[in-house]
Amino acid sequence: MTSNTIDAKMLSKMFLAGAKNLESKKEWINELNVFPVPDGDTGTNMTMTIMSAAREVSSLGEKADMTALCKAISSGSLRGARGNSGVILSQLLRGFTKSINGKTQLNIPELADAFEKAVETAYKAVMKPKEGTILTVARGSAEKARELAKSGMEDMEQFLSQVIEHAAYVLSQTPELLPVLKQAGVVDSGGQGLVEVMRGAYDAFIGKEIDYTITEASQGSSEAVGKASSYQAQAQAEIKFGYCTEFIIMLSRNFNIKNEMDFKAYLESIGDSIVCVADDDVVKVHVHTNDPGLAIQKALKYGQLSNLKIDNMRLEHQEKLFKMSEK
Repeated sequence: MTSNTIDAKMLSKMFLAGAKNLESKKEWINELNVFPVPDGDTGTNMTMTIMSAAREVSSLGEKADMTALCKAISSGSLRGARGNSGVILSQLLRGFTKSINGKTQLNIPELADAFEKAVETAYKAVMKPKEGTILTVARGSAEKARELAKSGMEDMEQFLSQVIEHAAYVLSQTPELLPVLKQAGVVDSGGQGLVEVMRGAYDAFIGKEIDYTITEASQGSSEAVGKASSYQAQAQAEIKFGYCTEFIIMLSRNFNIKNEMDFKAYLESIGDSIVCVADDDVVKVHVHTNDPGLAIQKALKYGQLSNLKIDNMRLEHQEKLFKMSEK
């Protein structure tokens, strides 16, 4: 029998189940990836991000309180964040956990607050938020959560079910907001990833025995709204900035608001898809650029670097086209 509140033990189970469900769908989500660049790694990046946090959550054991759980989710996802979608997911988790930190039992109004804080945090982290993405799906979920909370709903199972149902609906509308999605016949890959996390979490809440085996039928589900990315749309895609560059700055000097704004402005002058997040003594940086060295040199002024990763997205795009041509 399910409860109308969520404690730390249940939230831990829900988070791990959400992570596992995302992992099971990562290859399918990769196939949906056409925005911001069609390099076919959204599912992989989101999975690596959430699994970094999942490892920290698992190490806590079942007796962890909400504070320890929130720290593990927030810190683990930020430090393990990969790619544009992964960093945004980490910020959704960071905002969510910031709202619930220190609580013992979460009711529906508190969850609605947490959804809103998640969206606020993620939008602030992205230099130029784009609608029709994971951000839109997250915002739609938060709006539905607030609507249900205001209605006085007390049934947690019904609340979660309706929020996820609405998230899936918002996801289905993303092609109407981003023409590149409509041209390829897909929904937003990051938004799909977020919905899968939520679905896994819901299954854990209702005590469902979960089979994460992926079948052809589930990959071709009508819930995905359309086919896998069309070869023609992928082949016509142009990648303006070729290198996905990301790293963590371990700060050795003060990184105040002015430093942060100056650094973000510099990144914007050399690339796009910028997400820059300052959190205590570290800064997580993600940028698409044609000269990763410029971003790295600038960052070194503020401290040492770790978790440095540079991917050639043009090569990844060509590899994706080759795989699609073989199908």
